[in-house]
Amino acid sequence: MLFFPRSRGFTMIELLLVVVIVGISIGIAMPSMVESIRGQRLKAAARTFVSVARYARSMAVLKQTDLTLSFNLASGQIDLSSTNVSLPRFTRTIEDVTIASVKVEGREDATEGFCSVLFRRNGLCQPFTVKIIDRRGNNVVVKVDALAGVKTQEYGHE
Repeated sequence: MLFFPRSRGFTMIELLLVVVIVGISIGIAMPSMVESIRGQRLKAAARTFVSVARYARSMAVLKQTDLTLSFNLASGQIDLSSTNVSLPRFTRTIEDVTIASVKVEGREDATEGFCSVLFRRNGLCQPFTVKIIDRRGNNVVVKVDALAGVKTQEYGHE
């Protein structure tokens, strides 16, 4: 009769070694994952502004009506309204970032309160720039010109 050693599984040292390796891996990866999520919030806010500006231009031309794009800098709310009753009011709220300023050509920078931009039925609007900041000081500047729509998005840190 041959004697084969019994397999008893893993030793405690082997299990602890695996737990330590997994813990170190998580500790190294977690900060970059958190930073990535924070950066995505800022990018999502910029995409929202781009989408709303393009939607406003499209609806103004399509419905042949003037539209008003309003920014509430305190709450981060963006409203699109029209005098045309067939076009419903459109609202978006930007969360986890702050609308730092809105600069409409020919007016002073708005850093608090409300600011609005008029989109005409021919698709033209007053050029404007929106600056969005997250809690860590990262920012994005979205520039919209009168004809082409969204011109640039610039990312930076304050």
